This record gives sequence, C-alpha cells and structure tokens, in this order.
Amino acid sequence: MGIYDKQPDVAVDAWVAPSASVIGEVRIASQSTVWYNCVVRADVNEIFIGGLTSVQDGTVITVAKTNPTGLPASTYIGNHVSIGPGCTLHSCTVEDEAVVGAGSVLLEGSMVEKQAQLVAGSVVEAGRRIPSGQLWAGNPAAYVRDITEDDIADAIKNAKEHKALAVEHSAEFLPLGGAYLDAEKQS
Repeated sequence: MGIYDKQPDVAVDAWVAPSASVIGEVRIASQSTVWYNCVVRADVNEIFIGGLTSVQDGTVITVAKTNPTGLPASTYIGNHVSIGPGCTLHSCTVEDEAVVGAGSVLLEGSMVEKQAQLVAGSVVEAGRRIPSGQLWAGNPAAYVRDITEDDIADAIKNAKEHKALAVEHSAEFLPLGGAYLDAEKQS
C-alpha cells in the first residue's frame, strides 16, 4: 500500500504473500519473495530488496528518518539473500549472498557484508559491520569462523528453493480483482 506520496514498486515476477504488508517507498526486485505476516515499512525512508532474495515469515523491515550513527537510515538488502523467519531489520544493509538466521536483529547502521552469515538469534549492534566471508553468532554477535564454499552454495540454493516454493504458494491464490466471481459463475 502507498503512504503519503510513496508507493511500493514490486517486480512482476516477485511474490508477496497475501498476509504480508509492503508499505511506502519499497522496491522489490525480480524473483524475490516476501512471506506470510512480514511487514516491510518504508514510510520515512526507502527499502530496497534485491533479486532472488527471500524474506521469510514474520520478518519486520523498517527504516528511520535519520540515523544517529551517521550511516544511511534506509534499508538495503542485496541479491540472493536469505532472511530467516522472525527477523527484525532496522535501517541496515545486507549485501549479496548473505544469510540472516531466524530471529536475528540488525540495528541501525549495521551491515552484513557479501557472503557473510548470521546464526539464528544473532543481534548485530548499531553501526557494527559483519565482514564478508565470516559466520557470526550471539548477542551481541561475535565472530565464529570463516564461511566455506559449501556454506555459500547452500545459501544460493536456499534462495532458489524459496522462489520455487513461492510459485507453488502463489498458484493457490486467485488474482486480485473480480476474477473469482467469474470463476464461481462458471461452476
């Protein structure tokens, strides 16, 4: 839905679950998925979700008008990213091929660099940078080990699997509009 003069821009082949809320200046790129009960709210700044990215059930993504860290107050999520269920992302950056484990929290100005991964339940403090190619865990998140080639391959495979699953889910819902009325009249 739009708010003020800001309207979402969702790619034709992206999938947003019927119970998800995408509000304001949100751009969702090709083949991405936003799952059930997610809230993606960009009322005072912008949110970008890259291609073939999965935002899983119950995740909340928000922005701030300004950021006390001096870093951008918008939220940017790259391509081939997997964000687990129940996460909270606020005015942060998640670069390409990163994984954010279920229930993780990313605070304002934090950054998860390309091919970095967070274990479920991790909390990334305001302004903290998770370096590329590393696995971090905990509250606050701390370095665990370097990412392997298998970890990277699994992350990309996961993104593709979520897109395929979204195709199945979208087939279960009738398109917006009155087409269902016509279908009922024919039966």
